[in-house]
Amino acid sequence: MKNPEQVRSLVLAFLMFGSVMVGVFYFDIDSVGLDQPPAISAEEPGDFVIGEVLSIKVTIVDEALDELVLDVTLDGDRVANVYPLDNGSFVVDISHLDVGLHALKVIARDKNLLETRWFTEFNISYPAEDETQINLDHGEEMTVDHGDNIRITGNLTHSTITSCIFIWTDAQLEESSLGMPMTEEGAFYLDFTNMQENLTITMEATCGVNIITVDSKIVNITTNPPSDEGGDLTQGCTDPEAENYDAEAEEDDGSCTYEGGEDNGTGEEPSEE
Repeated sequence: MKNPEQVRSLVLAFLMFGSVMVGVFYFDIDSVGLDQPPAISAEEPGDFVIGEVLSIKVTIVDEALDELVLDVTLDGDRVANVYPLDNGSFVVDISHLDVGLHALKVIARDKNLLETRWFTEFNISYPAEDETQINLDHGEEMTVDHGDNIRITGNLTHSTITSCIFIWTDAQLEESSLGMPMTEEGAFYLDFTNMQENLTITMEATCGVNIITVDSKIVNITTNPPSDEGGDLTQGCTDPEAENYDAEAEEDDGSCTYEGGEDNGTGEEPSEE
């Protein structure tokens, strides 16, 4: 049997070793808890239409928020005066950004110089707009009889008709043009009277608030030649030598009279008996 003094020494040594191990164990846990880098979480807006998202909220978790050093950049430019609230959150204003691809970067460094980085990209776009489209009721080839009237009709379509510039010409658009008569709904028309010859009409519409699109159409109007039927032609004397010559006459009706008597149809005056 061991001596009581030896037993006592062994017990004290065991207790001292246990105390040291417990201290080391707790010290290591405490050190791990205190030495963790900051944690960053934030909203990632992704792709959105301009005006839909005005800011991005960022939240940082750390045991000493008041000792954090923050470096926040938006599209490479430093964001000034960034101070987290008591809950570790702050807001980055993006309401001033235009359309396109953008990037937000946050670097947080704690008192132990442990660092965490967070990065996101997002794309801002314009609202969708319809394509400009000129729709013709009668197609791009039209026919009219000589001397008759004709009307070109159709409809211009776009999501914002009030943004449209609609012009036409019977020459070259680069040389001269006129505004197309059009209703608020986009219906348009062009009137041409007493058609005497073929005609080509060029029209062009440009529409859009942020996204500009263009459409153009060419309308070819073919004018039929005058009819060969006598009833369709102006009757009268067409001989300039006659006393009753009619400059408006298109077909001679045999009514020409000459000095000394009527024409006998041969161009010679009748003989006297």
